Amino acid sequence: MRKVRRKVLSVFVFFCITILVMPAVTGAQDIRLIIRGDDMGMTQGSLEAFERAFNHGVLTCGAIQVPAPWFEAAAELAVKNPGWCVGVHLTLIGEWRGYRWRPVLPWDQVSSLVDEDGFLFGYPAELQANNPKPDEVEAELRAQIELALKKGINVQYIDNHYGGTDREIIEKLGREFDVPVSSMMGETRPGSVYTTPVEEKTEAAVKMLQELEPGLWLWVCHIGIDSPEQNVLIHSRPEDIFPGGGVGKHRAAEMDVLTSIEVKSIILKKGIKLVSYRELWEEEKKR
Repeated sequence: MRKVRRKVLSVFVFFCITILVMPAVTGAQDIRLIIRGDDMGMTQGSLEAFERAFNHGVLTCGAIQVPAPWFEAAAELAVKNPGWCVGVHLTLIGEWRGYRWRPVLPWDQVSSLVDEDGFLFGYPAELQANNPKPDEVEAELRAQIELALKKGINVQYIDNHYGGTDREIIEKLGREFDVPVSSMMGETRPGSVYTTPVEEKTEAAVKMLQELEPGLWLWVCHIGIDSPEQNVLIHSRPEDIFPGGGVGKHRAAEMDVLTSIEVKSIILKKGIKLVSYRELWEEEKKR
């Protein structure tokens, strides 16, 4: 009976949250929050997580990794859900041990971006040590956006995955494709719960939201499900390896945060207005 009551309450709060997401006249005292999910298409499990977070949680934007193994399935999911605000997570790094990705372009055309076997490097320092050529960086990132568009994705913004990309190149591509660049729209980041212990993520997220003041905020999330596929993921860079729980459990816990009654309630209580880059860009165009 308690589970039924909790589910009914969650549905009611989610209904109220959807009202807050609807476009509205904004004022200087508004707390506006973009909740961006990264790495869609990284794994099969990421697809289920994004579907839950968009349809049953508070996620407002999600970015697809075009070079990732599950890109095509992610593209199909985005096309089936045109109401989602979907971007391209511009990717020059494939950070997982034993789970390697190649660039979109033939790797011999972008040889400064890959190792001797044609795979993307495991972390930014490796890429920078190979002296990536700016023209190859730009060509590869443009190819990623073009492939997303070719697959029917309504690209609403672009952002940068794990470093390795020059700011000027991203800004240039934003102008070229007439889309906003995440983190370059006047947003402030309140922090994240990415490395917070699994059992503390919800409490930390509620505290973070409670402390928000009027302005435009960007909360970046990394979500997934608890599955063997995701639990075997290990970062290539030793300093980034998760202690206890592993990548899969951390990302599953972060997805649970976005669908939790606690997070939905604090958003409702504080009157936080959830916004997407689609709405911000429409506002920008009207100025």
